[in-house]
Amino acid sequence: MRAFAYDQSAEQKYCGLFKTPTLRNVAARQVFFHNGRFHTLKEALRFYVRRDTDLRMWYPVSPAGTVSKFDDLPPELRGNVDVIDEPLTRKEGGSPAWTDAEIDDVIAFLETLTDRDVEPTGRQSANRP
Repeated sequence: MRAFAYDQSAEQKYCGLFKTPTLRNVAARQVFFHNGRFHTLKEALRFYVRRDTDLRMWYPVSPAGTVSKFDDLPPELRGNVDVIDEPLTRKEGGSPAWTDAEIDDVIAFLETLTDRDVEPTGRQSANRP
């Protein structure tokens, strides 16, 4: 009997929510996020911890200086985006949840979740035996 996998991508109520994949082999991935925007684990983690504190780093700014946050979602679905769980509760200009050194520590941990037969990519390959 074949298992049925329900495709949730067509349901707008899920648009903007996080789909949490396994962390196994995450350090060996070459692209991150639904749109492949980030190409290193450090970029992806930096986005998570600075998404709300450094808006201009991630989102387009209009000529009037207004930031278009969550610009890759239709305006009516932007309310689906998580703004209640740490580190996504921070305010613009506040301090990020992690420093770059702490991000590096998290990456070092995530590298330990890479299977031996998986070819690491990026900076991670220099740290593996």
